Amino acid sequence: MQPKPILVKTQNEPKKNVINAPSRVVSRPDNLEGGEETEIAAQIHVPQDGGWGWVVVFAAFFCVFILDGITFTFGSLLNDISKDLSVASSLIALVNSIAIAIYFIAGPLASALINRFGFRTCVMSGSILSSVSLFIAYFANNYTSFCLFYGVFAGFGFCLVNMASGLVVGFYFEKFRTLALSIATSGSSLGIMLLFPLNTYLVNLAGWRTTTLLHSGLIGVTYFLGMTFQPLLSFTVVKTTEDPTRTVTYLPNLSAAAMKATVSRTNADDLVPTKTERLFGAVSNLNFPTAAAVVEDGATPSSTQPGTSTGPISKLTLTANAPHGGISQRQLKQVKSIISRSSVQDKTKKAIEITVNVEPPKKTSCWGRLCRWEEEVPQSRPMYRDDAFYEGKLEKLPAYQKSKIATDQSKTGLEYQLAVSRAATTADLGEKRGIFTTAVRRVLATMMDPKLLRKKSFLSLCCAGLMIYVGYMVPYVFIKPRNVLAGLDKDHCTMMVSSIGFANFVGRLILGGVAFKVSPLKVYVFAMLVSGVVTILSDLSFNLYFQYVYCFVFGFFVASAASLRSLVIVSLYGLDNLTNATGIIMLFQGFGSLVSTPAASILIDTYGYSVAFYVSGLFITVGGLILIPISRLAIREQKLNTPSERRASSDRK
Repeated sequence: MQPKPILVKTQNEPKKNVINAPSRVVSRPDNLEGGEETEIAAQIHVPQDGGWGWVVVFAAFFCVFILDGITFTFGSLLNDISKDLSVASSLIALVNSIAIAIYFIAGPLASALINRFGFRTCVMSGSILSSVSLFIAYFANNYTSFCLFYGVFAGFGFCLVNMASGLVVGFYFEKFRTLALSIATSGSSLGIMLLFPLNTYLVNLAGWRTTTLLHSGLIGVTYFLGMTFQPLLSFTVVKTTEDPTRTVTYLPNLSAAAMKATVSRTNADDLVPTKTERLFGAVSNLNFPTAAAVVEDGATPSSTQPGTSTGPISKLTLTANAPHGGISQRQLKQVKSIISRSSVQDKTKKAIEITVNVEPPKKTSCWGRLCRWEEEVPQSRPMYRDDAFYEGKLEKLPAYQKSKIATDQSKTGLEYQLAVSRAATTADLGEKRGIFTTAVRRVLATMMDPKLLRKKSFLSLCCAGLMIYVGYMVPYVFIKPRNVLAGLDKDHCTMMVSSIGFANFVGRLILGGVAFKVSPLKVYVFAMLVSGVVTILSDLSFNLYFQYVYCFVFGFFVASAASLRSLVIVSLYGLDNLTNATGIIMLFQGFGSLVSTPAASILIDTYGYSVAFYVSGLFITVGGLILIPISRLAIREQKLNTPSERRASSDRK
């Protein structure tokens, strides 16, 4: 029996055969045959691994360049703002600490909004909010208004732009993902390196208000950079059944690999186990099956009883969602290549129906094409992917290795995407109005789920992050005034902050590469201990070369505080817990940043710069020491979670 050919349907052209494969192409789930009900769906994004993806990397690089170049060089404006507003420097330092704290603390909310509205909309909205806020701060004549607009509103706008710019790159690449992410995140280090001397020059020339006005314009540029974050070609995996009373649920308290589908006759459209705890009116991603689980479950008839099922057989459909303006011939060829080399067809043991709806591009003016925001794709839920925050090599992940074995290809096709993408409910996909929809609440529930805090190892990791970020910002803000007071040349003191930024750039690349060969936790511990110790010892000598060496060593090793976070989490708790762990750790890092520079400023006013740097280095060092036993604790906790260990523990009690 010959397999069905893939059919490509356009608006103005008849159907035609394209390739021999047991598949057909569908444009929307609505096109399913009458009497069927969509039970479960998951969105699979198709990475480009080049082409327009490098434009996205370029745009993300400059977004991060501008954001961190502004927020981490606030020390160049500190004294001038303090004198102008006649406010203590500790209170002015608090304003930037609030902005950076919101930068981290609002990360889960920004991620949830990205899941609801997409990368492009969030970058553009954040750009408008932060640019307007800095513009209003330019006119501020009192501390309250300056704190509100420069700290709170601009901080949230920064967060939207930063989260979207940092995450979008990973969706455009598979093979070159590590390289692309390294280029994009290096914008932070280079922004600090170049903007600190520029800010210092402008403050001396025209004052902090003119410099802030320039920053407002630079942030406005990210609006146009965000326009490059175009929707990707994607698939929607939909499982349907002819019986509208049948729905799929998944057993609670099981890992993704152990989830087994059961079928119940109910009209509910939620895939949520009844005993699962809810947060923000939703449950976390771990309570939903992966798309791979949906595909594998679709291989057999749905039945709760062993033996031959007499009920309706579930049907699996792959839907190709072309980007706005239609699908190119290159993209169409990519679709056929992915389907033909995928093992999905073998898993289902039956034909998969696939259709591509090719729409002709809409004619718009040049201005219309420039300012058109991303049109909402109801099935697009980027934050339902387990690897959204992962910055390491995909080859290191068990899911990726398994997908390569399954296909025996250099490219994994759909296999890896299916393994890391969580399913969405029909109610979720149907919500097209409002802000705090299921798409938002589910991501918040995932990132803020406190279950991980029950693990002593994870609580220690969070406390370490808090302490490290209490000391993290002090050298960036106060190294210049300390060294100027010690008698060093002002120009050299300005370049010392730039040297921290340059060393940070080098450290991201080298330490990231070392972490692929050695345990990322060991690299992280060593880097934090070195950063803390050299900060404590930084005032042993105010020789010019000694201070340059300190700045380089500190900048090189402190780079791991941000660049190795996802690798450490995955190595300890697995990819499934990455999103949850990242959300909670960002809260602790945000609270540490909130305390950092205001506390240091108070110490400087009371005891001098030496004590402030001692305390800063001590916090970073203690944070590194806390990290040392975490690996053993995590292994012990993992063993205690096995059934045999739990039984043995209960017997001992």
